[in-house]
Amino acid sequence: MTPGILPVSGNTPFGLEVGALPSGRHAWKPLADGVSPNGRTDTEGPGAVLKSVSHLPHDRFVQGTLLNMKIEPEMLNSENGIMQMMALLKSMCSLGIFHVRFNVIDRETLLAAQERPEEYRGLLIRVAGYTAYFTELGKDVQDEIIARTEQESLYGCSVE
Repeated sequence: MTPGILPVSGNTPFGLEVGALPSGRHAWKPLADGVSPNGRTDTEGPGAVLKSVSHLPHDRFVQGTLLNMKIEPEMLNSENGIMQMMALLKSMCSLGIFHVRFNVIDRETLLAAQERPEEYRGLLIRVAGYTAYFTELGKDVQDEIIARTEQESLYGCSVE
């Protein structure tokens, strides 16, 4: 047996067994995936998420830790946005975080894929430790991915 924090979508069914928490999480809702924050609780930007997650002893979890982040696509449409993303990745390494997966997609696209799955059959999404076609996931897992916070700026800076 070796330790790891990799729920691989177990956070969704496990959440059905957990009541409300003092953090404000409602009863019977998905738990956060891996070491990721619960959707919409990470309000200080991706740099703050990395700083918070860096307090975990990642090197003790030989099977790894799982951190998923959802990035607004417009953030990477400029040279400045790309430079800030590179700085975020360098910060991740400096903080001793070994595993982050990014979904670069917006909420509207995911909602449209739920409504018209035939138009989005090829949409691949990072779930929790694996990648899957979004339209083939159960609605509860789709809803959990949609509920993840969309990071709209890096380090609280404009990327324009």
